[in-house]
Amino acid sequence: MATITRKNNKKVSQGEKIKASFLTGTSYMIPVIVAGGIIMAIAKAIGGYDVANNPGTFAYLINQIGASAFFFSVPILTAAIAYSIGDRPAIGPALAIGYLSNEINAGFVGGLIGGFLVGYMVLAFKKLKVPNWATGIMPILVIPVTVTLAVGCIFQFIIGEPIAFVMNAMVNWLASLQGGSKFILGAVMGTCWGIDFGGPFTKTAASFANGLNADGVYGPTSVKMAAGMAPPLGMALAVLLARKKFTQADIENAKVAVPLSMCYITEGAIPFYLNDPIRVWCSTIPGSAVAGGLALMWGVESPALHGGIFVVPMMNNPLVFLTCLGIGTIITGVIYAIIKKPLTEEAALD
Repeated sequence: MATITRKNNKKVSQGEKIKASFLTGTSYMIPVIVAGGIIMAIAKAIGGYDVANNPGTFAYLINQIGASAFFFSVPILTAAIAYSIGDRPAIGPALAIGYLSNEINAGFVGGLIGGFLVGYMVLAFKKLKVPNWATGIMPILVIPVTVTLAVGCIFQFIIGEPIAFVMNAMVNWLASLQGGSKFILGAVMGTCWGIDFGGPFTKTAASFANGLNADGVYGPTSVKMAAGMAPPLGMALAVLLARKKFTQADIENAKVAVPLSMCYITEGAIPFYLNDPIRVWCSTIPGSAVAGGLALMWGVESPALHGGIFVVPMMNNPLVFLTCLGIGTIITGVIYAIIKKPLTEEAALD
């Protein structure tokens, strides 16, 4: 299994290993989704939202390129998770299981489970003691064939159909949400970005959005984008509204926060959080929650996972998204400008 090291040499728990493998999988999958999503969005911008139903056109051909990349998002996720556990012998079987997960509609969740099944099964095989003559054929013959067949049968005959049922139920549930329910889900997701600015809460919510994006559900991705861009932009607005309450260092941080927000880098709010955590939370949490809730309630969809302001034109409703982002930013900025304590004489002189 891939080694996970810690600076203080603490023993790594099984839960931490699973979390590390999961994050490895999503980090490998994201570039594939970004490439596929943006190319498909470009195709839609050229040929309209029904571009996939117009074969032979230039936009259709471009859309095919994006769709080809998009298709591999789940196999790449499965392969990366399995690789982080079982190393190179796990890659081949995991790619096959990821492909199978797509074919039987088990989607992101199926690929996730398949990655762990393949990884730990390969790990178990690698611990077997075999005669010297068999050592060479284990990673190129015995392990790939046996693991692919075994995990494939598990998917085909045991867990594949239940996973597909759960995935269809989740997609249908999201599609059935109306008004207030959509707002609550988007607000709960958006809150994560207002809490830790790229930390574990954010990663959990982002993984949920990324997984649904891989399955063609783009609403949660717009939540992710609006809720993630609002905190740094809101901090910059607070500085603009109440400049005398901030030090020169804060003003410089605000100047940096604006381009970071435009690039969907939520970490731009962290310098403010480190100096004044409670008041920053009191402003970023409601700001991100409202931005995310409105984006989902008003039906904004973003096929692109990353890119900030640069991928807004590719959304199904760019103006509504900018409205959501603006409202979340104003809430964050106004609240923080009001509750921020005035500078002490000593701080004002610095």
